Amino acid sequence: MITNKIKQFYRLFGQDENHALRNFQRYFPEPYTLNEITHDTAEDFVSHNEVANQALLIGVEIGKAVAFQKRQVLLNAKYSTKMGTFAQKKIGHLPQEQLCLALLDAQLNVIGWETVFVGTVSHVQASPREIFQRVLKANAVGFMIVHNHPSGYVMPSKADIVFSQRLATLGQQMDIHLFDSFVVTHSDYWSMSEKKQLKKLSRSNQG
Repeated sequence: MITNKIKQFYRLFGQDENHALRNFQRYFPEPYTLNEITHDTAEDFVSHNEVANQALLIGVEIGKAVAFQKRQVLLNAKYSTKMGTFAQKKIGHLPQEQLCLALLDAQLNVIGWETVFVGTVSHVQASPREIFQRVLKANAVGFMIVHNHPSGYVMPSKADIVFSQRLATLGQQMDIHLFDSFVVTHSDYWSMSEKKQLKKLSRSNQG
């Protein structure tokens, strides 16, 4: 795979990919040797093809840096009060409905906050497919969803509850847990987990 990527790299520079690959392999016969490169080796390698080889080594360094990056922990969402307050500050004041996704790790840390949909003053059209795609892409253990009510009325509508229960059901089938579904306004929040609205679904499904 690395060999093909190296060839593709030089091909994009309009160069003889096979010749460039042979030169590359003289200096880096095994992939792990890129982790052990010395200053002298790097200078000698670059001298054969200054622009392309320098660009390649910069790309390698960027790849190493990215590999060690982790998602930032925004807060711990173990307690709904803390999560509800956080969500209020994020979207409770907005004039349009938004549906946001809180991505969670195994310790219920929020490792991602993403706006999935933006709707009208009173409606947002949401797709479970889009939500679960984002959860899987982040390799999250579970998630919470949050949407705002610009009207200031914090109680969820029947459609809000049905949609949240649908996500809970799909999550159970995929082993991706929906921990809570929030509605927020500028002054309040509503937790469906607190109100046992998601647990009711779980019991009914098992029956």
